[in-house]
Amino acid sequence: MKKRAIAGFAMIGLLGAITSVQAQDKVVQPQQTFSFMPNAYGCLSKDKFDSADQHAQAGEQQKMQEFFSGFQCLPTPEGAHFRVVQVVGHDVEFVNASNSDTQGLWTADRFIKQ
Repeated sequence: MKKRAIAGFAMIGLLGAITSVQAQDKVVQPQQTFSFMPNAYGCLSKDKFDSADQHAQAGEQQKMQEFFSGFQCLPTPEGAHFRVVQVVGHDVEFVNASNSDTQGLWTADRFIKQ
């Protein structure tokens, strides 16, 4: 009986985690306008962003800085408004809200003000 109860609580916890991830994915939608949190950045491609972000998460600041030196990634201004082009998981492609571009820079949804 104890094993079933523990398994039941584990399933409830797992479902709660899945629901919160899905809810977070739904927060940012295409065509939505937003502004960035401090110290956010975007990169020219999803691959470049993923690589730069991986170095940032690992604390490898010098390797991350190489993406900025080569202008593959850019810091984003806090006060400006941007528009979501597409969302892939937690990665977001965005453009300036005042233009009609269909391709933009990539960032993570954690950098977006809610």
